[in-house]
Amino acid sequence: MVHGTRDPRLTRKYKAQRLVVLARDGYTCVYCGQDANTVDHIVSIKAGGDPISLDNMIACCKRCNSSKGSRSQGVFLAKAAT
Repeated sequence: MVHGTRDPRLTRKYKAQRLVVLARDGYTCVYCGQDANTVDHIVSIKAGGDPISLDNMIACCKRCNSSKGSRSQGVFLAKAAT
């Protein structure tokens, strides 16, 4: 659950947006260039990011998405660069 409510990632709207994002980004992870099968939220849902906004979603591989977690892109990319 997110914020004590139903997880928006379980909705049909989210699942449809996820497919749009994956296609838009060519099924390629924005972080590492590998095949993407998940979607990352630029501003995490936990931090108040819009869970279904196309502007807040990017294609991401499972490895990068798991590594990033709810950290900001800047923190994740800085850590990945070291």
